[in-house]
Amino acid sequence: MTMTISVLPTADDRRTNASFEELMWAISRPGLVRGMPFAGFEALAESLIDRECTFHASLDPALDERIARTGARRAAVEKADYVFAPLGGETEVAALSQMRIGTLSYPDESSTLFAPAIIGTGQALRLIGPGIKGEIFLRIGGVHPSFWAMRAKAIRYPLGWELYLVDGDRLVGIPRTTKIEVL
Repeated sequence: MTMTISVLPTADDRRTNASFEELMWAISRPGLVRGMPFAGFEALAESLIDRECTFHASLDPALDERIARTGARRAAVEKADYVFAPLGGETEVAALSQMRIGTLSYPDESSTLFAPAIIGTGQALRLIGPGIKGEIFLRIGGVHPSFWAMRAKAIRYPLGWELYLVDGDRLVGIPRTTKIEVL
């Protein structure tokens, strides 16, 4: 008797793999708008987070519960691997200034921030750095102006954190290596 083992991906596998692929493309091509196969934060979270991760999700109680079901541990902003938070107010931005930036020995022990934004309207930005040919101009709304100054202060390469801005089914990745000029 022979046993057949199927190695075909499940629907969940396909969803998380497609979301993970878009995250990788977005962070490797900073400032370029990517279309996600599934809208919102849930598919992004489930493509990255497992029981070995910590998270902070102040965006939505339902997202917090969904992430917790992965086995990941809730943590304060300053201890979280992944942070899902709004950037619309000065108080919210100030709280995020405590995110982990890694250490010189372990810069990869930093946070990754996921935040809602309105891509294509709002504050004009100029991005330069690795993964960008020349420069990219981008408009981002729904982000309090103090965020960009807080980010500039926190990022001291190789220290810092990665940023993903999400607008429905659109995504922009901005790694710590990207310099941002507010125009």
